[in-house]
Amino acid sequence: MTELLLFRERLKEFYGRFDIFIIPLLRFLLAITAYTVINRNIGYMEKLDSPTVVLAVSLVNAVMPVNAIVLFSGIFIVIHLYRLSIICAGVILLLFTLLFLLYFHFAPKDGFAVLITPILCTLGFPYLVPLCFGLTGTVFSAIPIACGVIVYYSINFVKSNSAVLQDMDIEALSKELKSVVDGISGNRNMRVMIIALGLSCIVVYLVHKLSVKYSWTIAVILGAVTELVIMLWGILHYDLEISTTGLFLGCLLSLVLALLMQFFILSVDYTRTEYLQFQDDEYYYYVKAVPKLSVSIPEKKVKKISGSEEERDIPVVRKSSPAGAGGDRDGAAVRKSSPAGSGADRDGAVVRRNPAGSGADRDGSVVRRNPAATGKRPMNSGTEKESTAPKKSPGVAREAAERPAVKKEASPPK
Repeated sequence: MTELLLFRERLKEFYGRFDIFIIPLLRFLLAITAYTVINRNIGYMEKLDSPTVVLAVSLVNAVMPVNAIVLFSGIFIVIHLYRLSIICAGVILLLFTLLFLLYFHFAPKDGFAVLITPILCTLGFPYLVPLCFGLTGTVFSAIPIACGVIVYYSINFVKSNSAVLQDMDIEALSKELKSVVDGISGNRNMRVMIIALGLSCIVVYLVHKLSVKYSWTIAVILGAVTELVIMLWGILHYDLEISTTGLFLGCLLSLVLALLMQFFILSVDYTRTEYLQFQDDEYYYYVKAVPKLSVSIPEKKVKKISGSEEERDIPVVRKSSPAGAGGDRDGAAVRKSSPAGSGADRDGAVVRRNPAGSGADRDGSVVRRNPAATGKRPMNSGTEKESTAPKKSPGVAREAAERPAVKKEASPPK
């Protein structure tokens, strides 16, 4: 889990640093994918089917908003259908105008859903779209998803009936118009798909707004189950031409990808949930605070091992003191004792002896002397001040030595 959190933080940091390049690149990839899918299915206009035209328009769309890609995609479709049939192009143009007005009125920020839904329908698993937009969008995100489904099945209808639509003449205008309208609106697969994806998006949005633990995870699971149940009902009731195995695999893959997206968007720690209560002059506030799972990215510390020639250590040469001068013969460091002591420090200072010196410590080891442990009083050093007591003369000292000692008798006990 820690490694995934670190990867998420690094990914966010990378996106924050290079978003000025990443966003146009994503728009360019989305545009070139949409135009490629359109040209492969209904590429009747050879000039628009050219890779140069597709690349040039995609580069222009890279610096434009997503809704511009939606508009250019609709223009591509209408021009291709105009090359096939004027009636078909007129019907699709009227349909797209109504859909785009509905979409721009309720969910103008979800243009990505209008584009990605037909692309994923072509790949066979459009079930991921409502799960993602239910978490990140609004309840009206179901409208652009439904518009994307209608666009996909409209293109699919034209592709399947291109030979019939191309051979019709002007005299069969009413018949051709009726066939196009009935072919698009009477498609049962399209109606069941709109209900499944739209209702799933609404369920995910409503559930993930609940104040319960793991609401986002529960919402994604319920959305996938809703799609699966409605599609199975359509297969059994309308005998739809949809593979049951593909349906299960598509719902399962969409569920896994939606949970992965939910981890990168919002990952919280419900074990540290706090409930707060406060008030002001007009209201009482009851707040539930759930902390997010986050880790700090460790900073890389580079340790410089090899330095320049100027930074290298220069050996220090110590001159040895002359013999008998009180210093070390081999230039070893000597710490002098305090003035109050001689030979050793009273406070146990560190003394390094000369290896050639007398007594102990001939190898120059460090000795810590403790006067209290030996019980001997250190000798006064030569630098200590002389005593101020008067000295006795030699005659007085000799007379005191020759005087006989008087033995004191013990007094009898009383």
